[in-house]
Amino acid sequence: MSLFSFRKPKVITTLQEQGGDLVDDVRKAARYTASHARSLLALLKVELAEYVAQQSRRAVLFAAAGVMLLFAYALLCVWLCVVLNMWLASWAVSVAIVLLLNAVPGLILAMMALRAKPAPLAESTRRELKNDLECLRILLSNEKTKS
Repeated sequence: MSLFSFRKPKVITTLQEQGGDLVDDVRKAARYTASHARSLLALLKVELAEYVAQQSRRAVLFAAAGVMLLFAYALLCVWLCVVLNMWLASWAVSVAIVLLLNAVPGLILAMMALRAKPAPLAESTRRELKNDLECLRILLSNEKTKS
């Protein structure tokens, strides 16, 4: 091999060779897209499992707290009825007052519970999908400007 030997530049001469490169690029893009979709699905599964574990733990704690508070509240209502009965000398009036004192806040709490919004599910996956969409938009806009 001499210093002055030149290699011929490779020239794609046939449409088949050009198409072969395009097919390879499409296959790579499809493979990467499938791999990314599997990663997002795995992330969603992990987030769902974590969400279910947290919600089930919360439900058990709320149930235990509810039972304890229910008994404490029942005893408080009985005690209030006895005290009102001593002061008003009428069981019917004392029970009606206790019932009214329970019904009004109960209705207010029920309306507040109906208006409360649940926490978003799978926030990381949603953020990742938005990021992917933005990257795809940038890539497509760059491809359009190159054309």
